[in-house]
Amino acid sequence: MGSPLIIDTDTHVTEPPDLWTSRMSKSRWGSLIPEVKWIEEKQGEYWCMNGEPVFTVGTCIMVPGEDGNPVRSPRFPDYADRFSTMHPSAFDAKSRLEVMDTYGIQAAAIFPNLGFVGPNIFAAAGPDALEFQTAALQAYNDFLLDWSSIAPDRLLSLALIPYWDVDAAVAEIERCAAAGHKGLVSTGKPHEHGYKLLADRSWDPMWAAAQDANLSISFHVGGGNLSRHLNDERTAVEGWRATLARLTTSFFLESGITLADLLMSGVLARYPKLRFVSVERAVGWIPFLLESLDFHYKKYEPWLERPEFAGNDMLPSDYFHRQVYANYWFEDLKPWHIEAIGEDNLMFETDYPHQTCLDKQEIAHSINEGLKNVSETTKEKILWRNAASLFNMDIDKLEKLT
Repeated sequence: MGSPLIIDTDTHVTEPPDLWTSRMSKSRWGSLIPEVKWIEEKQGEYWCMNGEPVFTVGTCIMVPGEDGNPVRSPRFPDYADRFSTMHPSAFDAKSRLEVMDTYGIQAAAIFPNLGFVGPNIFAAAGPDALEFQTAALQAYNDFLLDWSSIAPDRLLSLALIPYWDVDAAVAEIERCAAAGHKGLVSTGKPHEHGYKLLADRSWDPMWAAAQDANLSISFHVGGGNLSRHLNDERTAVEGWRATLARLTTSFFLESGITLADLLMSGVLARYPKLRFVSVERAVGWIPFLLESLDFHYKKYEPWLERPEFAGNDMLPSDYFHRQVYANYWFEDLKPWHIEAIGEDNLMFETDYPHQTCLDKQEIAHSINEGLKNVSETTKEKILWRNAASLFNMDIDKLEKLT
């Protein structure tokens, strides 16, 4: 039997230096436009706004090995300090495709590093700069579509949603759907950014637009204010590597709160064809969360005060199984994981080229060990069929590759 077909449902593009400077009006936005500069006191290249460093350009742990293939940087666990040291697959589409071929990846969903995943570069201009935020976000969406155009059926472009303005969000969803984006990315915790909870009905036009466009919405781990997990006091006491291990696992546990918010928001009940993805959040905690929500849902009877939950026998887990996907990369999945989460809801990811991403050998191990207890039919669903359905891909064409 040959190598399995794989659709990687979480990878990242390292935003190239000219992303915003080549797409935004200098006369309109001036020095607000994000640009890359060498910062002498930090001895590295940084994204800067108004001349001040906002975030490292790094966000790539892969560097060229002796044979040119990507290997983990000797700086690990720290990211690259400049573009010239990164493996070009971090920011170059042609090189990314070559690595995907080497790794045995047929297609990959592309997420950003900045914005909703890492530090929010869109909000760096301040709370009164919403027009700038939307313009910068649109520039990213246009860039990603261009970047993916070399192989749009393999590099799956996911557009960001300007959630800070619902009308702008609706317009951008419609624009990006028409342009050919394969999905959407937004925050799963808008209240942590100063906006209303997911359950608030003011978001309904945005959900409706995404459902009408038949585009899924991904909630990626991270984003927002990281200071409660990452600060000088913690790293001084814990050390840098221990801090990163704790931070990463804490993010997974916090992801349960986001998923609970979504399942109890009523959004899935009101928009039964809208699909969501829990990205880079691991999956081992999901069975407990579904079990707990179902138990307490029946005890507290929320349908008595929430009409969208009335008139059917659906539990939170039923909404999850109907409309929510989640991806794994390092976990060894047991039969009970797959039964509780659902073989139709699980997908595979590598997180390339981030710190805990899988390289070629680790991909093979994660599939052979992580899925060793499942049938070939289930394995196909997790490795590519579920993703192909989610991203509206040509399944007949993909079947010919198996």
